[in-house]
Amino acid sequence: MALGLYLHFPFCRHKCSYCDFYKELHSPETEAQFYRSLTLETDLVADSIGSGSATLETIYIGGGTPSLTNLDLFSRWIDQVHTRFEFSGRPEISFEMNPESVSLELLVQLQETGINRPVFGIQSFDRQLLSLLSRKHKIADTHKAVYWANALGYDNYGVDLLFGLPGQTARMLSADLDHLVDLDPPHISLYQLTLEEGTPLETKVAQGKITLPDDDFLGALYRAAHEHLAESGYTRYEVCSFAKEGHECRHNLGYWWGNDYVGLGPSAHSFVNGRRYANSSDIRTYNETLSRGERPLIVDESGTEQRMTEAIMLGLRTTKGINRVDFEQRFGFQLEDRVRRDQLQILLETGHMEADDEYVRLSYDGLFLIDEITQRLVL
Repeated sequence: MALGLYLHFPFCRHKCSYCDFYKELHSPETEAQFYRSLTLETDLVADSIGSGSATLETIYIGGGTPSLTNLDLFSRWIDQVHTRFEFSGRPEISFEMNPESVSLELLVQLQETGINRPVFGIQSFDRQLLSLLSRKHKIADTHKAVYWANALGYDNYGVDLLFGLPGQTARMLSADLDHLVDLDPPHISLYQLTLEEGTPLETKVAQGKITLPDDDFLGALYRAAHEHLAESGYTRYEVCSFAKEGHECRHNLGYWWGNDYVGLGPSAHSFVNGRRYANSSDIRTYNETLSRGERPLIVDESGTEQRMTEAIMLGLRTTKGINRVDFEQRFGFQLEDRVRRDQLQILLETGHMEADDEYVRLSYDGLFLIDEITQRLVL
């Protein structure tokens, strides 16, 4: 069994206005306790999987702000993972970083621990938009992070960019993209801003202090951004993901293809043998439960019907689409029996979907309408 591993590092120095991921304010003491608990959790997960039954292919360290970590503690944990799990070839190991927390020394040390894919959370090059998002880095921080990654010989790294921000014009996004492609990163994730309930940004919108772009404008921004990146040598392989050839994120592809993965750390999710689990989204509960030798799991009791819907929705996000044979082998149903056949036929006739003997996928134009099409298609 091929396996991905995700670690949620739950600490930040401050909380961004748009983010609703679970995080706590960083302190050395709480981080040290977190790593003690993580060591216990890693052993419990390794024991539950069993020796020889799975091989790790990817590791993704997200957060939070993983680049705040104590590198001695992190290095010991990585060594533990290498000891307790079997690996398949050279694993892809991604590590999220805020540009202001990147240094040459940090990148060197991470490289020595086996990190081979840093991910820089740039979000924008516009100072006004960075301030709106409560991002603390300067444009110079982004330049230095990318320069150092190249200088150290990282042959794969990613950058994240947001669009659809309050007050963002087409010209502002175009300037961001121009700036980004000049840096020539191997991988770009282009995310539309999602207004999450309870965040400071959502409060400002609810109070009428700022407004979000309408759906038509968002669609136009996304299409223009795609064309901009395509002209610059990037291939869209998933709705939000663009890469130079051979630099697709293997870890995220595992999510979209329905591969098994385990999540460690507070709020992390797992998907193993067709079942979903989530860790408690509270570090105190996380620590206390693991101190008793138990995993802090919340089990998702949904079954095959939900898994089939997920497989359709996730598969349609990729340009490759849904593999018919894999779907039938996994669930015992033909794909066409799990979608609205009349809607599928209409979408095929209008050119928004394509189908062959192996795959059913959204067309080039269909990917720009993925949310609407998915709602019409799934049972």
